[in-house]
Amino acid sequence: MELNLKDKVALVTGGSRGIGAAICRGLAAEGVKVGVNFSTSGDAANEVVAGIQRDFATAALALSGNLEDPAEIARMFDVLEQAWGTVDILVNNAAFCPGGPLESYTIETWEKTFRVNVTGCFVASREHINRLRAAGRTGKIVNLVSQAAFLGSTSGHLPYDSSKGALISMTRALAREVAREGINVNAIAPGMVSTEMVAAKLAARMDYYLERIPLQRIAQPGDIANAVVFLASDAASYMTGTTMDLTGGMMMR
Repeated sequence: MELNLKDKVALVTGGSRGIGAAICRGLAAEGVKVGVNFSTSGDAANEVVAGIQRDFATAALALSGNLEDPAEIARMFDVLEQAWGTVDILVNNAAFCPGGPLESYTIETWEKTFRVNVTGCFVASREHINRLRAAGRTGKIVNLVSQAAFLGSTSGHLPYDSSKGALISMTRALAREVAREGINVNAIAPGMVSTEMVAAKLAARMDYYLERIPLQRIAQPGDIANAVVFLASDAASYMTGTTMDLTGGMMMR
């Protein structure tokens, strides 16, 4: 299979930990030059960069940037363009995920969730597309959503679940708008993934989570990264507007 990713340039938001870090490494393994975005986890982002530089024959940069600030998003693209040229691949992975029952959420929490998870992805995607157009180039956008956009969360994440539903709709609408320009826009909807964020839940209720998954295992970050690499590559050039199910068979859609 020809992925044709070597020497492409990618920006991965929320690339310092968990799924985002695995995505950065997965792309780097195929020769992609990777911008590793972080908001607060600078040390972790630098570790990802160091690991890429140690393990793969490609380049990486840690990029601070708050997705609530359009100027910071634009600056990240500026830095990557100055270092390596036009960004080819945007992975909208960063997310804000507050938890709790309905009555626990304030308007500010709801609005912050949408500023990061929806508006931040919109601004980053618009920036990416405008720069591709200016350079006369094609490109890829991969959005990380969630099965909870379809089913809701059993553990209570109403703002997050709602924001991911909005991002699925944005994926389809944007894909339709830019398809004729050779820009592919797809999404991936993972189920439960074994990351630091959910380690306590998994430890407490592993049997419960496994019972819901036909494949009888929890996804690893690398499982999600593999799908992102595919969607970012030429091998997926005939896919756009798709939300890929990565739930181990839980959704089967």
